[in-house]
Amino acid sequence: MSEPAPASGVVGVGAMGGAMAAGLAQHARVVVEDQVPGRADEVAGRVGATAGDAAACDPVILAVKPQDLAAVLSGLLPRLRRDAVLISVAAGWPTERLAAVAPGHPIVRLMPNLAVAGGRGVMAMATSGLDPERERAVRALLDPLGAVVPLEEELFGLATAIGGSGPGFVAYLAAAMERAGVAGGLPADAARALVRGAFSGTAHLLDGGEDPAALQARVTSPGGTTAAGVAVLEQMGAGDAMAGAVAAAAARAAEL
Repeated sequence: MSEPAPASGVVGVGAMGGAMAAGLAQHARVVVEDQVPGRADEVAGRVGATAGDAAACDPVILAVKPQDLAAVLSGLLPRLRRDAVLISVAAGWPTERLAAVAPGHPIVRLMPNLAVAGGRGVMAMATSGLDPERERAVRALLDPLGAVVPLEEELFGLATAIGGSGPGFVAYLAAAMERAGVAGGLPADAARALVRGAFSGTAHLLDGGEDPAALQARVTSPGGTTAAGVAVLEQMGAGDAMAGAVAAAAARAAEL
């Protein structure tokens, strides 16, 4: 009887690690651990994982804060399988730095967002020391979590700004639309339902491959309501504001 495939380990199950564990546990065996007492048990019970020695797994996902990763790795290295794949979601830790701290371990650098919990995430990915067979295995593990976008590492700051911080920007816009509806007289629950429908419907169209600019043009009839609103957005510099937000988030990612 063949041995079962090793479980996937997640070290650090705060917001991002918990999201990764939740997404992975829907299609793989997952073991979680965390330095905060009780957190691993809570997350494991909630997402269908197991609390235990995540370092004994392969791959091992490192989802701790960037400033804590060196100390966490020093404690993990003696417990790791000899050539276990390390998947890091820590900003500011390029593959070269990870490989230097954990020699002999294939490295995957990942920049996901919280939507991986429900299989709707997006993940920038760079690798080092990963042979084709193991890269296929990693992709098979990650693909159910959302879109995997291979990138050169020098572009990870922008990827972080758009893919990682993007949900925060979108939620900011959704909240602003909701407040505008309530200010105009809509009941709060109605405003929320309308905003939710607008965003989820648009996301569905974009998921189908629609070009965002083409979609905007298609729904913006000359002289219509959308055209009136878009004209105000352009007048008030909404596009420039978004470009500035992305640039600021990318610059901050480079500092971490």
